[in-house]
Amino acid sequence: MLQANVQDRIVAPASEVRDAIVYPDRMSGYFISHGDKPMRSGTSVHREFADGGALDVDVIEVDDDRIRFQWQASGVRTLVDLEVLPDDATSTVVKVTESAWPNDDDGVARALEQTAGWTDFLCSLKAYVLHSINLREGRTADTH
Repeated sequence: MLQANVQDRIVAPASEVRDAIVYPDRMSGYFISHGDKPMRSGTSVHREFADGGALDVDVIEVDDDRIRFQWQASGVRTLVDLEVLPDDATSTVVKVTESAWPNDDDGVARALEQTAGWTDFLCSLKAYVLHSINLREGRTADTH
């Protein structure tokens, strides 16, 4: 089975980075256009994207250093595991793993697309947390 794996280091405390993922009012500053409620273990949340529709997210676990959920962003149900790990007192490593797709042409295409999407997510998260910049602002479905 195939998976998408990306990671980046953000010079900000882990709690700030985690909150930027969990709370829709913060995530709408860099990635989504609207979210109905914060991510909490055992709940479902709705996320809307100005440049690509909407998704329901089934949240499995949210704690200080991990956010796990299932969704169908790639057209099939996958598991996403976001680790938000303190690197030191002022920086955080975010690791994203999404799985699993079958090892066939369709699975490879979906894994590559999601890898690009998660790379965009981490770049957008970093720009927002460090500089309050929304890299997705003004983007439409035709521009990605």
